[in-house]
Amino acid sequence: MLPVRGDDLVVKKMAQLIRAGAKLTSYTCPACGTPLLQLKTGEYYCAKCDKPVIIVRSEEEEIQVTMRFGLSEVRDTIFQKIMMINNELKKTTVENVEGLQELTRSLLLLLEAFERINKLMSELQTQEEAKKRK
Repeated sequence: MLPVRGDDLVVKKMAQLIRAGAKLTSYTCPACGTPLLQLKTGEYYCAKCDKPVIIVRSEEEEIQVTMRFGLSEVRDTIFQKIMMINNELKKTTVENVEGLQELTRSLLLLLEAFERINKLMSELQTQEEAKKRK
């Protein structure tokens, strides 16, 4: 039996997705050059990178997408830090007042940042939807 190459696995994955209703497009993945599939949901997908890909039609749209994903990544990082502080709070004893205060201050700052990022992301989405209606 011959060993299975990585490209063969990608082709098999693409074939499975096409059988499931995806369409092969003329677009290629900006990261690896593999032809993109358009899933039934309308989302573009790279089978080799195993990631969705967003097609942008203008520089302005690229900036908006980059901002949205950048903010999303920062929000995810902040959430991870919030959870780390939560775990530390669980371990910290009531007698360790200074430690509790420091953790609480950090938690409050992170929660404020988290809230601001969510607000920014919501505003961006509202702007994008307003532009689509025009």
